[in-house]
Amino acid sequence: MWKNFKHKTVRDLAWSVYSEGLLNDGLALDKAMLREEYLKFEPQLMQLDQDPKPLVDFLNTKNTRRLGHYFEQLIFFWLQRSERYAIVANNMPLRTNKKHTLGEVDLIVHNKHTQLYEHWELAVKFYLANHSEGKTSYIGPNANDYFHLKIQKLKEHQCKILESEEGKSLLSELDIPHVQTKLFVKGFLFYHPKQACIPWKNIHPDHARSWWIYLKEAEEFLADTHQFALIHKNEWLSTPTLPKSVLTKQECLNTLKQELELSPRSIYLTTYINGIPKSSGFIVKDSWPLI
Repeated sequence: MWKNFKHKTVRDLAWSVYSEGLLNDGLALDKAMLREEYLKFEPQLMQLDQDPKPLVDFLNTKNTRRLGHYFEQLIFFWLQRSERYAIVANNMPLRTNKKHTLGEVDLIVHNKHTQLYEHWELAVKFYLANHSEGKTSYIGPNANDYFHLKIQKLKEHQCKILESEEGKSLLSELDIPHVQTKLFVKGFLFYHPKQACIPWKNIHPDHARSWWIYLKEAEEFLADTHQFALIHKNEWLSTPTLPKSVLTKQECLNTLKQELELSPRSIYLTTYINGIPKSSGFIVKDSWPLI
């Protein structure tokens, strides 16, 4: 299981393949297939945990500054070592004759088991469930995007991009007569402990989940006996590493207040017991989602 790997980047790689998807949808990649592929890949993950240099060197040559790009490159690394799949094309921009960009094709793979070509759209997302006026919305931590709009864009635009004339031209260049479109969406959904939220039907019932709270609730919610650390976005995928120094509860409360006064961004916090991660969640401004 991904939690057992000691090296953070290897743990992120294992999480990217093994963790539960967010979507309960006919376009979502098959869970059983991914579990099977993970088991085949696990011996290589064990080797990488002992010597992560091949993975680190691969990532050092790629654009991984944004979390989504980092996630994509981890998937590409796995697929390059997969017995089932071969990468045919990735990150292919589609442009009209007038140089207008229609979008980007994340990934086209050849499934050697079925002899079919598949178009994968990749995404890793973190959303907070907010229940208000009898309705649950999944909102980005910084209140600047919404899960239902992301799903809509993925299904109505990204998944259909190869049906455009430019997409058909690309497939012709690659000598691909037909592709099956798949969604590969991972991430976490966060729930407020005092809000009764029922996940949407198109969200996988076993999705990864955790908590979020308002700053004003932090003193009551956070345990006196725990230690704390603010986690940078590049550490969000799997269990974060233990920082060189952790905060006491009072230090944490002071830091949260200072950080949220200076920035509109919500804070990802990990709690520790004797240096072992217990849970991670978001602290948001008291006015969230109106930041």
